[in-house]
Amino acid sequence: MKVLVLHGHLSMGGEERVLLSVLKNLVELNYDVDLLITWNHGENNLFENEIPEKVNYKFLFDNYNGKNKLIKEIYRIRAKTTYLKKVEKIIKENKYDVIIDYSSNLLKYNNFDIKVPVFAWIHFSLTFGEKLSADKIEKYKKQYKKYDKILAICDTMRDEFVEILGMDKNKVELVYNPIDLEAVRKKAENIDKKYENYLKQDYFLQVSRLTEQKQPEHLVDIYYKLKQRGIKEKLYFIGNGEKVELIKQKIKEYKLENDVILLGQIENPYPFFKNAKLFVHTAKYEGLPTVLLESLAFGTPVVAYDCPTGPKDILGKNSEYGKLIPLNDKDVFVEKVCELMSDDEKYNNYRKISLVRADDFSMKNNREKLKKLIENIKTLKNINNYL
Repeated sequence: MKVLVLHGHLSMGGEERVLLSVLKNLVELNYDVDLLITWNHGENNLFENEIPEKVNYKFLFDNYNGKNKLIKEIYRIRAKTTYLKKVEKIIKENKYDVIIDYSSNLLKYNNFDIKVPVFAWIHFSLTFGEKLSADKIEKYKKQYKKYDKILAICDTMRDEFVEILGMDKNKVELVYNPIDLEAVRKKAENIDKKYENYLKQDYFLQVSRLTEQKQPEHLVDIYYKLKQRGIKEKLYFIGNGEKVELIKQKIKEYKLENDVILLGQIENPYPFFKNAKLFVHTAKYEGLPTVLLESLAFGTPVVAYDCPTGPKDILGKNSEYGKLIPLNDKDVFVEKVCELMSDDEKYNNYRKISLVRADDFSMKNNREKLKKLIENIKTLKNINNYL
């Protein structure tokens, strides 16, 4: 069985860490796996060294890292106009059995015509908690109709495709993001000496791209109020993005230079997950956030905004496995963190139940689901071609 996986880049992100687990599972199933990556980010390809050895991978375009906006736009247009032809040629030459469009690379092309089964792996809500216009619903219907299977990573997202787009429920499959518990726990023991002093501190943690979606500046506001309430732990950010300057501005404004630490991108963040007192998350929308799963894998309690999809699918609708906070309610966030950190029984219960919950997103469960989907869709396609 030959499988081609399409993805955008290998820079820092939860999707990329999940991708590594998916690739590992496909290899474990003895499939012949190729990975086609749109953008080569050079030194920022943080996950390139972790691609399983048996996976053949290739970059289609070199990323432009300069500041010239015109050149950057030329690179973008060139990629957009030539991407589909390049992909179709590669598929035709290699005679794949199944294509997994892992980051919806084909979605923007109305004319893609691929003769083998294509799966769309959906990482984000269609609605982001808002009502879709009739035009947008029709647009999505046309786009996703081209795929043979839609793989949704949580119940809420699956329901959106069935209830809002009117898709056949048999076409939309629930596939939880897998987490390689053994691998991440092993990596947590590999500590870079330059971070040893940071890990000896008591701290809350956030790991993500520092972007508008993640709203990291909310955490600085929240942390300032927590300090006023007597919280002693520091706040660490791991990741980069356009919000860095705003975060620095708030740190200076609140005089938190010694308490809020921007660590930048770190190839192995798992020692930080393991040693954190809390993982704190303020995204305004998500898919199924990998960082929450990784926190649970270490028994690190999570406090997160209850955005439209994702956190509730992991932490439970009633905060069974972690504390959900009404979206954008900073004051309630502060209250719940203070309550949790002052109640040893509740805190330790979350630590224990987190480890149990992490097992629901195991590699084994994901591998069995992938095998069933791929082999069933290939059989169905063969029957249809025969008829």
